Amino acid sequence: MSRFQIPLRLPAHAQSGVNVGAVCVLTAAAVWAFGSAGVGVACALAVAMLVPQWLYAHLSERERYGGVLLAVVGALLAVWAFSNIYQWTAAVGHSLSEPQLVSDAVGYFRWAHNHYHDLPQDCDTKFVGFPLVIALLWSVLGQNIAWPIALNVMLTLLCIVATGQVACRVLDGKVGESRRRIALFTMAGTSLLLYFMSHATLLLKEPLTYFAVAVAAYAIARMKHSAPQGKMWTDVVAFASAIAILAIARTGVIYFVMAGVVLAFADCRRMWRYAFTLIGIALIGLGIGIYFSNGFSTEVQMRIIAGSYNGGDIMGKVYVAQDAYTQIFAQYHSLPVWQKILLLPATCVVQIFIPFPWAGVEGTSIASIATRFQWGWYAIAGIGMFYLFVCSWRKRALGWWGLWPFVCFAAAAFSTGGAVSRYALPYQPLMVIVAVWVVCEVRKSTWRRTFGVWCVAYAISVAAILAYSYAQMH
Repeated sequence: MSRFQIPLRLPAHAQSGVNVGAVCVLTAAAVWAFGSAGVGVACALAVAMLVPQWLYAHLSERERYGGVLLAVVGALLAVWAFSNIYQWTAAVGHSLSEPQLVSDAVGYFRWAHNHYHDLPQDCDTKFVGFPLVIALLWSVLGQNIAWPIALNVMLTLLCIVATGQVACRVLDGKVGESRRRIALFTMAGTSLLLYFMSHATLLLKEPLTYFAVAVAAYAIARMKHSAPQGKMWTDVVAFASAIAILAIARTGVIYFVMAGVVLAFADCRRMWRYAFTLIGIALIGLGIGIYFSNGFSTEVQMRIIAGSYNGGDIMGKVYVAQDAYTQIFAQYHSLPVWQKILLLPATCVVQIFIPFPWAGVEGTSIASIATRFQWGWYAIAGIGMFYLFVCSWRKRALGWWGLWPFVCFAAAAFSTGGAVSRYALPYQPLMVIVAVWVVCEVRKSTWRRTFGVWCVAYAISVAAILAYSYAQMH
């Protein structure tokens, strides 16, 4: 019997009710904002909501609570995405085919636009994977900002489902919960990562990267399962597909995936053929990415980690932090490697807390506040650190695999000085899996008092850090 009892009894048609309500609201709002063209926008977002639910409904680990969770999260993301689409188009007098965008989204849209209309490329896009996907969508459906945004919503929801399946493989037999509950708790925890989730509503490549990492993690988790289901070749194909996406969308993430393979292999050396196959596929993908990328080469990578001024020039120009952090770490990117390693505790702390939960230059819009509402992540990070410092050395822990999200997080902090928290986002769902293990173990062990003391101390530390940082910014 499950150790967790959920007292809430959901109506049999709760999921359908959420879906119908969301689709009706989206359709009405889209027709009001865009006229007849709004029907296509509503349909695209509806498909983005329903496809992940359909997939989840066909998994053996499905349960009603999980379906309702996906419906609610999907509805919220679809409404948020529609709000962004409206702000980029009708609200500022632009059409759905020519939105008013900012930041990286401008480059992605322009590259796709030029490719779609067979025009010369005039923008510096280092990874063409995501804009190429946009152009492919347009070649079928026509140029419209709604199609890639709907795809990002769907990929984010699929990432939630995939993370639940990764947890089933990693935690099955290690906690006193059924696979269904493991998947449900992991999906719920991932949904609390609001900064992670917010990229579903933007024209950025992050959701594509998240999804690829989740698929790769599922294939890697085969080495953690005592009796993995399915044929090995299906996992190899899934892993190869994920690497292919990363090769053209964000090549550097392949390094982090390879770290996962190595750590999982350290726990299960009898599967050395499988591990070496995955490493070989990853190396091929890395080579393809380096060869075809506009700005990702071996020379660039070496300059990023080198301990000289010439080595720090790239990161120092691109990743510039603000306010007090700039004054303290102004010369970080020109420091030698050993000093950067010594500074890892500080840079990791910065990476955990930015973006801060108060609005900055973006203003005080609802979207900005929701994006920066990071309490869910703070809680998961705190539980994860309890695992790292208290539980990871125990025999019944998650082994070397359990260190994977921490290695990825530290590597991202090392390369950017902790100033770009977005680079650690693909690995936050892995931290959720670790946190689920901790919570399940604490309930049945003698760690409750230790865990309680840790949570109180951590909460006080979070409050102090946020208060100090807020005072420095103002």
